[in-house]
Order: sequence, then C-alpha cells, then structure tokens
Amino acid sequence: EAIIDLKNWNQWNKWFTLEAVPGNEKPVTSGQKGKVHACFEGDDKKWNEYDCQFGEVNHDDHVLVWFGNIGPNGCLFSGYHTMMLQESGSGTRLIHTEKFGGILPSLGLGLPFDTLNRNYRLANEGLKAFVEK
Repeated sequence: EAIIDLKNWNQWNKWFTLEAVPGNEKPVTSGQKGKVHACFEGDDKKWNEYDCQFGEVNHDDHVLVWFGNIGPNGCLFSGYHTMMLQESGSGTRLIHTEKFGGILPSLGLGLPFDTLNRNYRLANEGLKAFVEK
C-alpha cells in the first residue's frame, strides 16, 4: 500500500510526491487527474508542480502508473511513470521506471535528468526504509 497511499509519500520521499485532484482524501483511481510535486534538491525549499493523470492503479497487484505531456500528443514532452511491487523468493522487489519522450528530452532539455536519476534512487531507498520499519 505504500506506493498507492499518496498521503503518506512525504514520509519516505523528499524528492517528489503525488496528489490526486481533488485531494488525497480518498484512494487514487485509474483515470483520475493529479499533480506531481518535485523538489529536485530534496531540501523542501523549491517545489515544482506538474499536471498528470493516473493510469493503472491496482491495489491488489501493487501497481501505480501516472503520465503527463506538454504539447499536442506530447510532442514537446511526455513522461510515463510506473511503480510496482512484486513478490520474489527473497522478499519484495520494486520496479520503478520512467519513460520520457518528445522533442525536449531528445535534446536533453525539459528536466534535470541526471538529478532525476539520483532522486529516483534516493526515493527508492526511502521507500525501502519506510516499508521495512
């Protein structure tokens, strides 16, 4: 439940959080609009906000997908993000992916991609610590 329970993301993730619109009072559902809040330095000082929509939200299979784009059909920028927990013989495995498309990412523009890779790793470590305590 840790990846689907959006209201608790700030307990383990200092770099990006998700918000279902209108708010996180109820569990997020597939097709619902949302916001991604990103703090690239993880210092809680400067947060950027991006519109998104939730794709697959599956509580039983522990899957959360969100996506967003800028420009017609994402021609300038598109992002497709997946977090999924899978049972394995030795415990639970996190699958965490993001696919970017559009003109801006192909030119290395639009987001600080090296910083994002670091932040995803740190968020993954934060999620691991949160669920193991």
